[in-house]
Amino acid sequence: MQTRGTAGCSSKLLNCRYPCKASRPSTVGRILRLNDLVTSHDVFRRLADSLSMATDEAFFEQLVAALGEMLGVDYVMLARVDADACEATSLALWAHGQLVDNIRYPLLGTPCEQVNGQAACHYPNGVCSLFPDDPMLAELNAEAYLGVPMYTPDGRALGLVAALHTQPIDMSRHAEEVLRITAARAGAELARQESEQHHREQLLSTNRALKLLSRCNQALIQTEQEQQLLEAICQLAVDIGGYRMAWVGYARHDDAKHIAPQASAGNAQGYLDQITLSWSAQQRNGRGPAGRTVRSGEPVIIQDLANDPSFISWREMALRHGFRSILCLPLKRGDQVFGILALYQSNTDSISSEERQLLCELADNLAFGIDTLRQRIAQQRIQHAVLKIASAVSARSGEEFLDQLTHHMAEALDAELAFIARIDPADPTRAHTLTIVIDGQRQPNFSYTLPGTPCEDVLFETEYIVHDDADKRLPVEGREALSWVRAYAGRRLDNAAGEPFGLLGVMFSQPLHSTELVTSVLQIFAAGVAAELERQEDEARIRRLAYLDPGTGLPNRIAFTQRLESALSCTGCPQIGLMLLDLNRFKDINDTLGHDIGDKVLAAVADAFSGTLMGNEYLARLGGDEFVVLIAPSDAYTITDTAERLLGSLTAPLQLDEQAFELDVSIGIAFYPDDAGSARELLKHADIAMYQAKQQNVPYRFFEAHMGAALALRLDMTKRLAAALADGALSLHFQPQVDLTTLRLTGAEVLCRWHDPELGTVSPAEFIPLAEERGMIVPLGNWVIDATCRQLAAWQAEGLVVPGQLAINVASRQFDDNQLIDTLQHSCAKHGIAASQLGLELTESGFMSDPDQAIAMTEALKRLGFGLSIDDFGTGYSSLAYLKRFAADKIKIDMSFVADMLESDNDHAIVTTIIAMARTLQMETVAEGVETAEQAEALLALGCQQAQGYYFGQPLTGEAFAKQWLTPMLVE
Repeated sequence: MQTRGTAGCSSKLLNCRYPCKASRPSTVGRILRLNDLVTSHDVFRRLADSLSMATDEAFFEQLVAALGEMLGVDYVMLARVDADACEATSLALWAHGQLVDNIRYPLLGTPCEQVNGQAACHYPNGVCSLFPDDPMLAELNAEAYLGVPMYTPDGRALGLVAALHTQPIDMSRHAEEVLRITAARAGAELARQESEQHHREQLLSTNRALKLLSRCNQALIQTEQEQQLLEAICQLAVDIGGYRMAWVGYARHDDAKHIAPQASAGNAQGYLDQITLSWSAQQRNGRGPAGRTVRSGEPVIIQDLANDPSFISWREMALRHGFRSILCLPLKRGDQVFGILALYQSNTDSISSEERQLLCELADNLAFGIDTLRQRIAQQRIQHAVLKIASAVSARSGEEFLDQLTHHMAEALDAELAFIARIDPADPTRAHTLTIVIDGQRQPNFSYTLPGTPCEDVLFETEYIVHDDADKRLPVEGREALSWVRAYAGRRLDNAAGEPFGLLGVMFSQPLHSTELVTSVLQIFAAGVAAELERQEDEARIRRLAYLDPGTGLPNRIAFTQRLESALSCTGCPQIGLMLLDLNRFKDINDTLGHDIGDKVLAAVADAFSGTLMGNEYLARLGGDEFVVLIAPSDAYTITDTAERLLGSLTAPLQLDEQAFELDVSIGIAFYPDDAGSARELLKHADIAMYQAKQQNVPYRFFEAHMGAALALRLDMTKRLAAALADGALSLHFQPQVDLTTLRLTGAEVLCRWHDPELGTVSPAEFIPLAEERGMIVPLGNWVIDATCRQLAAWQAEGLVVPGQLAINVASRQFDDNQLIDTLQHSCAKHGIAASQLGLELTESGFMSDPDQAIAMTEALKRLGFGLSIDDFGTGYSSLAYLKRFAADKIKIDMSFVADMLESDNDHAIVTTIIAMARTLQMETVAEGVETAEQAEALLALGCQQAQGYYFGQPLTGEAFAKQWLTPMLVE
C-alpha cells in the first residue's frame, strides 16, 4: 500500500498541503446540524455514498476526507497499530479540511492507547489535561477526542479511527456509529490490500526461487570442480534468490561431529569464522538449525531469529549482521545427510510451501551434483591409479616395482606418506616395511610392533581408516618422527588362499573426511601389490624347488650336478672324491609306517649327516633314500674319515615321534680323475661301488674296475626279464594247501618261475626284487593273474576240479594300482573264471602303507567274490585296529615262526597268539613252510586249519599239479 510520506513529528498536521474541494463550514454549526437537524437516515445515506465513492488508489484518504466533512471536526486519523502495540502509523490524515502527510508516533500516554476492545473511546472535553504526556494533543490544541478500534473481518485488531476537535463537542450516537462503520470498512480494505501484498510477495519469492533453481541447475552442468560449484551456488542464492547470506557446510564424522563450512556468499563478514557448529545433540552448538537438519534429514526453518530459543547462542551476532530468519536444507546421499545449505534472510517473511519445495529441490540437485562430481573425480583418480599400477608393472624387478607402486599410491591419493609392509612369519605381532615413501622420498625400511596400532586393526578388519588424530596410535618406533600425521588408511594384503601376509597404507597431514576414493584406490593397489608379492614368492619358491630338496632342505640333484660340473671344470683341479649313500631297508619303513613317517626319517637322516660334515664336504640328496657327498680335494685317507663319520651318525637309533629307528647305510666311493673322466661317469661308478657294498653287506666300498661287470650283468638281467615278460616266457608253479584234519587239498598258492636260455633258472629271490626295483612288478603281477585264469580255464576244459581257491600273491605296488580290480575282472571274464575261484594274498607291508585305501579295496574285492588272505603275518607292523577292519578270510602264518615253533617258546607263543586272534576275528589260519609231521600235529593241536610246505608237497608245474592233486569233475 502506498501512502503519502510518513513524518515523525506531529507539526506536520499543521502544514496542510491538499486543500479540500469544498469550503469548510462552521464547525459548531455543522456538529449541531448533525446532532439536531439531520436524521439517522440522512447520516448513513451520506456515509454509504462516501464509502462507495472511495477508490482503491486513495481509499483511506478519501475515507478520512468524507468523515471530516460529515463530522465537521478539525482532525480525522486512520492509523495502523504496530505488532508490538507500541507505535501507530497513520494510513490517512485529515487536518482543517485538507489531507496531510502521514506520521508515526508512540502510543504510550496517548488517548489512542486506550482504543482497544470493542468500546469507543470518547473524551468530549479537556483531553489535553487528561493526557499531559501526549505532545501531539498539545500541539494540535485538541479539546475533544473520539476513537474506535479497527478490525479485519475475521476479528484481528489492526488499528483505529479517531476524530479530534479544538472545541468541546458532545457528539450524538450517530457519530460513533459512523466511525465504527468507517473503521469496519477500512479494516476490510486494509486486510484485502495486505492479502494482495502477501500474495504478490509470495509470487515474487516463488519466481525468485524458480529463477534461482534454473540458474543453479546451469551451474551444476557447467562446473567441473566441487569448490567452484559450492561457491557458485552460494553466490547465486544471494544474487538471484535475494538472500542476505548463503553457505554450504559438510558434516564431519570426527569426535566432535563438526559441521565445516566449505563456501559462502553475501554478508558473511567473518560470521562463519566466529561460530563453531556441530550436529551432535549432546553439544550446545549442535542444537541449532544446522545440527537439527543433519540429524533429522529434514529442512529446518527459523522464522524469527530474534525470538527463537534454539538460536540464542548466535542471536546477537546474527542480528548484528542483519539476519532475521534462516532456512537450513539437508544435502543427502541416499538416506545419509552429508551436509547442509543454509540461507539467511534480512526479514521475517514466511516461506510459502511452493518456495520451500523449490528450495528443497535445489538442495537435492546440489547434493546430486556434488556426488556426481565426486564420482567423476573418483573414477578419474581410480583410472589414474590403475594406469600407475600398469606403468609400474614394467619395472618387474622386485623392490624397484614396490617402490614405484608406493610412489604412485601416494600420488593418486594426495598422501604425504605411503608404505607397504609384511607380517613377520616368525612373530605375527611385528611387521617389516618393504618400502616407505614420505613426501616423494624413499625412506629406510624398519620393523615395528603391531598391537594397539591402526595396522593391527587392518589385519583384523581387512580395511581400517582413522579420520583424525592418527598420530596418537602410531607404532612407538615411528611415533615421534610421524607426529605430523592426522589421518591413516590401510588395506590388508591376502594371498591366494585368503590368508593375510601383509598390508599397505597411506597417511595424511590433514583430517580425512571423504573415504570413498581412498577405499577404492587402496583396494586396487592392494590387489596389485599382493599379486606382485605372491609372484616374487613363487619365483623364490621355484628357485628353491629347482635347487633344494623340499623334504630335507639339502641341495637337490640339479644343484649337485651344477656343483660337480663346476668342480670338474676348475683349472688344475685336484683329486675329487664322491660318495653315494643309500639307506638299507628304508623301503620297509615306507611300506609299513607310511610315506609321511618315511619323509620324517629322511629329514632326520639328513640332519644327522649334515652334523658330521666339514667345510669342504658338500652334501646333497639325489632322490628317494640316496644321498651324495662331494669332497674336494680328497684322497683315500680323508674320504675314509668322512665315511666313518657319516656311518657313526647313524650308530644310535634315531628318535622320531616317540619311535626309535635303527638305520644303516651303504656307501660307494669313486675318485676323479682316477676312476672316471666325467661327472656322469663318476656318479655311475660311485653307484656301482654302493651296490657292491649292499651286495656284500659291508658299510662302504671303493670303486674297482671289475665292479662294472656285475652291474652290466644286472642290467642284462633286467632286459631279459622285460623280454620274457613281453614274450610270455615265464611259467607258473602251484604249491598245494591242505586241510590239517583231513589232509585233503583246499587250494594252492600260485608261484611265478623264470627260466632264461642263457642265465638258466633265475630264483624269484633275484628277479622279483629286480622287477620291483625297475618298475616291472605291476606288469609281472598282471601276467600272473591272466596266466592263472588261463590255467584254471584249461583244467575246467579237461573236466578237472580245483578245490578251494588258487592264491595269487599281490605286491604292494600292484595293490596300490587303481587298475587292479579292472585287471582281475577282465581276466576272469576273458577266460570264464568265477571270482570265487581266486584268492589274493596281501602282505602286511602292502596294505599298511595306506590302510584306509586298503580297507576300501579289500571291501570292493570281497563284494566281487574274491578271496583274501594276509600273507607273512607277524613279520610287519600292522595295527590290530586296522586288521579287524580288513575284509580278509585267512591269515597265513609266516614260515619263520613255523620253522622254530617246536624249539623256540617265543615262536610257539607267537603262532599260538596268531591262531587265537584269527579265531576271534573269524578268520582261517594257513601255516607256511610246514616240513615235518611234528610241526603239522602241533599246528593242528593249536587250532590251525590249513597248511602248506614241503611236508605236503613242493611247487609243481600245472601239468604235474593236476596229475597229482586234481580229480575229475563228477557228472550226474
